[in-house]
Amino acid sequence: MSSAERKSVRVGVLVVGGGVSGTAAALASARSGIPTALVEKEAFLGGAAYSGLLRHICGLYLNGGPFPTETLNPGIVREIVGHLHAVPPHRTVEKIGLVYVLPYAREDLRNIFNSLCAQEPFLTIYDSSEAIAVEKSGGRISMVAVNSAGIFYEIVPEVVIDCSGSGSVSAMAGASFELAAPEQMQLAGHTIRIKGIKGNDETFAIKVPYYLNEAVRKNVLPPYARFSAYSPGESPDEGYCKISIDPSEGEDAGRVSALVHRCLADVLPAFSESYIAETSGRAMEREGRRVCGEYTLTEKDVLDAVKFDDGIVRNSWPVELWDKDRGTVYRYVRAGDYYEIPFRCIKVRNLTNLLCAGRCISVSHEALGSTRVMGTCMALGEQAGFAAAFMVINGRCPEVTDGKYK
Repeated sequence: MSSAERKSVRVGVLVVGGGVSGTAAALASARSGIPTALVEKEAFLGGAAYSGLLRHICGLYLNGGPFPTETLNPGIVREIVGHLHAVPPHRTVEKIGLVYVLPYAREDLRNIFNSLCAQEPFLTIYDSSEAIAVEKSGGRISMVAVNSAGIFYEIVPEVVIDCSGSGSVSAMAGASFELAAPEQMQLAGHTIRIKGIKGNDETFAIKVPYYLNEAVRKNVLPPYARFSAYSPGESPDEGYCKISIDPSEGEDAGRVSALVHRCLADVLPAFSESYIAETSGRAMEREGRRVCGEYTLTEKDVLDAVKFDDGIVRNSWPVELWDKDRGTVYRYVRAGDYYEIPFRCIKVRNLTNLLCAGRCISVSHEALGSTRVMGTCMALGEQAGFAAAFMVINGRCPEVTDGKYK
């Protein structure tokens, strides 16, 4: 490799992963006046919140009681929600079952992320880039190699935040992690947006799963397709089908989605002339590496609404597991209450300058069913960004009391 292809960059904080947690982490760090680099493998910010064709932000609100007027966590999360509320057609909080969610348009969220990041002079974004190697020295990450469209950067950070979702940076650094057995791993989701539907009505939420289950029974579709769900879109001729996929069995999300649409077009006249207008591209994993921190949050902590001395993020979302045998299973935090995620869950064990945020934090398989949702991951990213900035400024890891870094 010639010297022209290699560049060395020094930063205070390096954030790997530009999904909702990584973007919030980078904003929090940069706003603290710390030179911050954000590395994202896609050409856009937002991660699965953008590419996954998701339509609701979960984990923002206290569940139970009247409709919430404010988010459970303050700060950047609340700021982003405020921006979403201001975008026409001014979507408001919805109640789905026992939980509250905020509907959003993915382009709106991406535009908000882009706008907020563009305002930060201490933030540099490396999109279409991937962390490919990590070097360590004395229990610290000393360098992260990044491939950015054929240009190789050797980024020398003071603190690293792993927001990759899969815990890839932590794994490359040799951090311990937990990974569910293949038979226990949650189902992934693959969403298709269908256009050209005639007479779209509320019965499709029942009819679509019914006919997909029939197709599974006849061996036309793979078994997990029976756990798929349908919801109407923004226009009368549009609908979204969220299809369950088992990536551990090598299921091809695109092939399964095409089969699902063909089945619907064959049995429902309203779908006969419809077409797939857009897909989430790949199966969106709900589970991967869970990096070992100084504490592992458990399902009991979640359901007992435990508060911690070093609690940094509040969450009221239920334990939501996409089980391979039973479909979606919910276990709820008691109404009107919440649990806290402690700072120790984002401190990576035995690596003094590595934090993690988002889906890969230190939690049990069951607790992950609650912590992995978008609103919670955004709040985790923000707190990791503030903690990393503290570490750069003070040269040590903070102590956390009452949500404050000292």
